[in-house]
Amino acid sequence: MGKSPEKKCADCGKSVHVRKRECSCGFVFPYKERKKKVVEDYNPHDIDYVYNNWKKVPPRTRNAKCGTCRTKMKGGMLGWYSSFTDGDKYWWCDKCLKDFKDEKYYSLCNKDIQNS
Repeated sequence: MGKSPEKKCADCGKSVHVRKRECSCGFVFPYKERKKKVVEDYNPHDIDYVYNNWKKVPPRTRNAKCGTCRTKMKGGMLGWYSSFTDGDKYWWCDKCLKDFKDEKYYSLCNKDIQNS
């Protein structure tokens, strides 16, 4: 097996496992503080649509669920996608938005059928 990760003690130079907080000589390793994520405060009037239309769910998309029925949106599925300038992303499945199917939806469906 591989060698376990180690760090060197600043006082005695002895190698200690990285998860140890204290060396046998008494030296206490400094604790790295985790950086807190800075949440930007957006004015609701400044947020705009980046994209608002039918789209295929990209492969390896994580945590994409329909906003109405909570169906998991998997790669290759067609769905209504809304993206905003503040980074929020929302999906709706084609079953929930069946009344809003338009030319864009049918063109994406036809591409799927032709590629099969």
